[in-house]
Amino acid sequence: MDIENEREQLRELQRKFESAVLKNEIEQMKDNIHPDFSYVSFMDRSFSNFDSFSKRWKQTHSEMIGPGKFEVNLNPEPTFFYDDIAVAHGNSDNLLVDKKGRNFNFTSNWTVIFKKDDEGWKVIRAHNSTDPFSNPMLQKIFQIKTLIFCLLSLAVGIALGLLL
Repeated sequence: MDIENEREQLRELQRKFESAVLKNEIEQMKDNIHPDFSYVSFMDRSFSNFDSFSKRWKQTHSEMIGPGKFEVNLNPEPTFFYDDIAVAHGNSDNLLVDKKGRNFNFTSNWTVIFKKDDEGWKVIRAHNSTDPFSNPMLQKIFQIKTLIFCLLSLAVGIALGLLL
């Protein structure tokens, strides 16, 4: 096995994935997905096939991003090869511009397991995770809810003060 050639094939899949994400055309990856594909997302959602993952991808993109954008830059560590299995892992730098034009920069960690067949490397299992405590989207939601709670508390306090 020519390891450098195998790594270059996986780098090509990386470039294809990053482009598919940026263009919101995740279905471009379908030919590189193994029939036994499964995926766990950073939102702790589990998918047992690519079609259900692709459907949810489109729904999430529509709900959160709309005309904004989502960009992923994968930073892989060296891949491990075991005959027809490759285990890739690393982190990614992500930029999400939501429907309202707000920018969210965050990192995530990922692992992808590939199986090689006659057509090349196929994704059989993937996992992505992010730190929920440093996730800028969750921090923004928390800030908004805290502000609403404070304003409601102020209004209740004023109302009670006027009644007493």
